[in-house]
Amino acid sequence: MAEDDSRFCTVVREYFAANGAEVVCCSCKKDAQRLFEAQHFDLVLLDIMMYHRDEGYDICSWIRERDQAIPVIFVTARGDEMDQERGLTLGCHDYVVKPYSVRLLFLRVKSMIDHINSLKQQGSVLSLHGIVIDEEHKSCSVDGDDVKLTPKQFKLLYALMESAGHVLTRESLLTDVWNYGYIDDDRVVDRHIYKLKKALGDKAQYIQTLSGFGYRFDKEEEL
Repeated sequence: MAEDDSRFCTVVREYFAANGAEVVCCSCKKDAQRLFEAQHFDLVLLDIMMYHRDEGYDICSWIRERDQAIPVIFVTARGDEMDQERGLTLGCHDYVVKPYSVRLLFLRVKSMIDHINSLKQQGSVLSLHGIVIDEEHKSCSVDGDDVKLTPKQFKLLYALMESAGHVLTRESLLTDVWNYGYIDDDRVVDRHIYKLKKALGDKAQYIQTLSGFGYRFDKEEEL
């Protein structure tokens, strides 16, 4: 946890410890980078304003250059839509605005880590809402029926399902699927998502568009 308010750090560290989770705290970009390179962490909590106004954003960018997968949650007093959009664009998985419930923060962190661990246990096969996608065999089925996807559609669906419940920005999808091969065309993701939805039929309802942010694969069943 990178946070320059020692009171927040103490409260979070003590609550998490009482519930079986260890939190390592630091208060600046330099120490955050040193800790990240020296230890393995399951998740990163970042304040935005520390010694410098946008220090948390700088740390997030630095982390994403080294690790695209580790979950990052911003925990900050800056709750404006523009701030949240910037955080999501940089690759954070969640955004918590102060003041916040430490219990709910813990539950968010636990849910995210449990989800990632369950994906690791499943290996290359993801299954949600009757959609089964097998990375190793490059196959996809919906309610038991095979669905033909293009390579890009397959990678898009796998990325969305792997991060189910979390927003993926167009920029992050361009990185994962196209390796920035189409950075001159910010609509290429939208066009491929549209075609992917057509291929999925009724199951397209689980791919949600969040205007100004990106896309999310819904973990919850539609009522």
